[in-house]
Amino acid sequence: MKYNSEDYFSVIETKTGRKICDCGDEIDALMMVSFDPQNRTITRNQFLMGQVVDIQMPKALPTTEVVPVQKQETKKLKRHQNKLPKSELEPVKV
Repeated sequence: MKYNSEDYFSVIETKTGRKICDCGDEIDALMMVSFDPQNRTITRNQFLMGQVVDIQMPKALPTTEVVPVQKQETKKLKRHQNKLPKSELEPVKV
């Protein structure tokens, strides 16, 4: 099985340990630290994504299980369909 990992960076306030932000790029995290370098630090975090499974789709759908619809079934469906009365067939004009 293959696993994909992706790194992201957290900017942490050193005095309180409070997370200020998460950045997807190290340059962005360094920029956030540059605003207050004495009180901020960067941690690199690794987000481990779930398993990546490669699949191959068939080029054509299998046609061995095609079941034709019989005419009797379509007649049954038409019989059960409800129709609106003629007075309700007209569109409503506002």
